[in-house]
Amino acid sequence: MFGFKKSVEAVLMKRLRIYFGLGFVTLLSVSIFFAGCTSTRIPVAERPPLYSQEKIQAVDHWDNIAIYVAERVQKTYEDRKDLVGRPIYIQPPNDRPFTKAFSSLLHTQLVSRGMQVSKEMEPDSVRLSYNLQLVNFDPSRTGWLPSLADVGLGVVNMVTGLYTTHSDQELIVNSSMVEGNRYAMHISKIYYINDDDWALYFNPVLGDEASESSRTVHLKNR
Repeated sequence: MFGFKKSVEAVLMKRLRIYFGLGFVTLLSVSIFFAGCTSTRIPVAERPPLYSQEKIQAVDHWDNIAIYVAERVQKTYEDRKDLVGRPIYIQPPNDRPFTKAFSSLLHTQLVSRGMQVSKEMEPDSVRLSYNLQLVNFDPSRTGWLPSLADVGLGVVNMVTGLYTTHSDQELIVNSSMVEGNRYAMHISKIYYINDDDWALYFNPVLGDEASESSRTVHLKNR
């Protein structure tokens, strides 16, 4: 009886060693497989840290953009002594409500800072221009399961009204100042806009010359 029990234990130990050996080999193979996938194919997708992005919902928000651009223009003039005293000529890209209003707001902000702004292009004028790019994301990009941080922002939104909803339309405002054939300044800012407000920025008639200096990029989730 004792000999039989001992032989059974030996068989069991042998099988356990086989199973553990197979498990180790399997685990090692899986690890090597995934290591190969991550090192030789594409990076693992990871969301960037959560942060806020401004959303344009009023004309006063357009004025905030004008203030930002005017401050950068003023800083450029302070850094470039060769530009001091030279007038600035603003060239709007099209005749949409935003661009017409933004041009006036930018004139106001620059003049209020004591800078010379010309109504017409002069021989010594520094050209200040801006253009817009609309990026239209697929609605499915946000997913259906919110993170804890998203839930936290939602609570803050309900309590303080500080945050608003994101949108699928994002606007890139590029502003540049050219002296001769070289950039003296080039800045870009990104904003959310309400999905139904895109016609304030772009001509709804496709192919219209007034909209040629603006571009729309459609991006879909994959």
